[in-house]
Amino acid sequence: MDGVAEVERCEARLRSAMVAGDVAALSMLIDPALVFTGPDGSVLNREQDLAAHAEGLLKLSRLDLSDTRYTVIGDMVLVTTKATLVGRFADAVIDGLYAYTRLWRETGGGWAVVAGQAARIG
Repeated sequence: MDGVAEVERCEARLRSAMVAGDVAALSMLIDPALVFTGPDGSVLNREQDLAAHAEGLLKLSRLDLSDTRYTVIGDMVLVTTKATLVGRFADAVIDGLYAYTRLWRETGGGWAVVAGQAARIG
């Protein structure tokens, strides 16, 4: 199985959807079983993650990725990347370097993120 090329395309769509706040596109890329741990330690499910975008709580004006790596694990693909973010979450300013980990799995409708984590590193 080599889903890396497809996950690379999904990662690009995810980045664009996050910057645009495109909840419809995000909903296609986020698995119903999502577990995401944010930089503050909060654990979000799919509905909470999508609501943050739909309600305008998370607004990004910059999301630049670097040092992205793809690792095939069975029938899933693990992605690690660094992201320079600028924006806001609620009233908090976001401006820094973050490390992201995302685990993608193939569903009947394509690839979706089933688990993720973000940590501020700079």
